[in-house]
Amino acid sequence: MKIPEKVKIGGYTITVHKKNMEDRSNLGEYHNFTQEIWLDEGLTEQQCEEIFLHEIFEAIKDIYSLDYAHEILNINGVVLHAIIKDNPEIFRT
Repeated sequence: MKIPEKVKIGGYTITVHKKNMEDRSNLGEYHNFTQEIWLDEGLTEQQCEEIFLHEIFEAIKDIYSLDYAHEILNINGVVLHAIIKDNPEIFRT
């Protein structure tokens, strides 16, 4: 999976950055005011991909004012990542 520099969600363009996240309990963040996703630069490839998907779900939750528990976002990120990795032919253009 390629982590893009930008991703469009519901008419918003979200910029994706990697940086050293000093708080190790938070390996990724979505910032709604600046429309940015931050990912820890020290993550493994799998962690980075899963957390990127998690932050996309965070953005969707914010943009569409959805009321999901954080645990649902965690599960969705991991499960969607597994589906994409296990079925790459579905996601090719």
